[in-house]
Amino acid sequence: MKARDLIAETGSALKANKGKSALTILGIVIGITAVITMTSLVGGIRDALVSEMGMNAARAISIYPYNGSGINDDQLAAMREQLPDYEYLSPTNYGSAQEIAAPTTAEKLSASITGVDEHYFDVSGLKIAQGRAFTQSESAEGSMSVILDKQAVQKLFGSSNENPVGKIVTLDGTEATVVGVVENSALMGGGGGGNGSLNIYMPVSTVSLRFSSSGTGYQQIFGLAKQGVDVAKLTEQSKVAAAKILRILADQIDQELSVSSAQSVIDQMSSFMGAFQLLAGAVAGISLLVGGIGIMNMMLTNVTERIREIGLRRALGATRHDVTAQFLAEAIAITVMGGLIGTVLGYGLSMSLSGLVGGMVGGMAIAPSVSAQSVMLAVGICIAVGVIFGNYPARRAARLDPVDALRHQ
Repeated sequence: MKARDLIAETGSALKANKGKSALTILGIVIGITAVITMTSLVGGIRDALVSEMGMNAARAISIYPYNGSGINDDQLAAMREQLPDYEYLSPTNYGSAQEIAAPTTAEKLSASITGVDEHYFDVSGLKIAQGRAFTQSESAEGSMSVILDKQAVQKLFGSSNENPVGKIVTLDGTEATVVGVVENSALMGGGGGGNGSLNIYMPVSTVSLRFSSSGTGYQQIFGLAKQGVDVAKLTEQSKVAAAKILRILADQIDQELSVSSAQSVIDQMSSFMGAFQLLAGAVAGISLLVGGIGIMNMMLTNVTERIREIGLRRALGATRHDVTAQFLAEAIAITVMGGLIGTVLGYGLSMSLSGLVGGMVGGMAIAPSVSAQSVMLAVGICIAVGVIFGNYPARRAARLDPVDALRHQ
C-alpha cells in the first residue's frame, strides 16, 4: 500500500469514528499537556533564577571564616598573591544602623548594611538599576555614600519608581548621599534585611569604621574566577590557601571556614529542578499509560467492528503487512494528534500559570521555556505509545482468516 493511500485510509477511518477517536485522544492530550506544562515552567523558573544571579554567577566564590575575627588587609593581600586565578577578590563587611531616614520618611526604620568595595557588584550578581557603583576612592576612604535596593527606595521615598540618586539619607543621625540603586538581591551573601530592616550597601571601609560591631576585619570575601578557570578546582585551592593564611588547623577547617561557589548553588538548583521534572514526568507517564490502554481498547473494538472490511481487503489482494500498517497508522495518528494538541495546551497553560508561579518564588518574571527538544520528545513519546499499544490490535487484525472474516455477521 502506498503512503498516500495509507494516509487517506487512516483519515477516513478516524472521521468515521469521531466521537470514539476524540475520547481516545483525550488521554494522550492530558499526559502531554502535563509534560509540556511542567517542563516549560521548570525551565522558565531555572532561566529566571540564573538571570537573577547575573552573568558572572557561575564564577562567584565565597570565603567566610566562622571564627569572628575576620580577615585583615595583609591576609587579603596574601590571598590575592597565592590565588592568581581570581579576577577580583572583593572584601565584605556587615553592620547595622538603628535608624535610617529620608526627608519624606514617615516611619522609623532600621537598616542592615553590607560594606563592599568597587568590584563587589561585578562579583555578586547585583545589577545597578540607577546611578553607579562605588568608586575606588569611596571604597578606600570611608565615604558616606550609600546604595539602596528597591524596597529601601519604596520605604524611604514612598515609591520604588522614585530616583533617589543624589539625595540625602541619614544613618543614626549621620548624612549619607545615595549614589545608586540595585534591582535585585545578591546571589551569595549580602545584607540580611531581616526583622523588618532595610538592606543597603556602603563602602566597606565606612562600615568597618562606623557601623560594624566586629572591628575592621573583613567578615567575608567574594571572588570572581577568571574566564575559563575550573571553578570547582579553584574552590578547593581557595579553601587550602585560606586555611593556611588564616592559620586554621587541618582538622578544624570544616568547623572554622566555609568556601563555596555559586556554581554549586546552580548545580543544586538544577538537581532539584531535575528531580521535580522527573516526578512530573512520572505522573504524566501514568496519564500516557492510561491513554495507551484506551488506544488499545479502541483499536481492538475497531478490529471487531471491521472484521468484514478486513476480510474484503484481504480478498482484494491486501497483504497482512498492509492490514497491520493500516491499523498501526490509525493508532499513531491518534497519539500524534493528541501530542500536538497537548503541546499547544501545555504551552498555553504554562503561560497562564507563569505569573502565579513567579509570585510564589519571589515575584520573578518567568517566561515558560519550551525547547525544540521537549516538543520532539513529546511527539516521539506519542509515536512510541501508538506503536506499542497499537501493535497488538494491528497484528490481530492481520492474522484474521479472510474467508472467516467475510462470513462474519
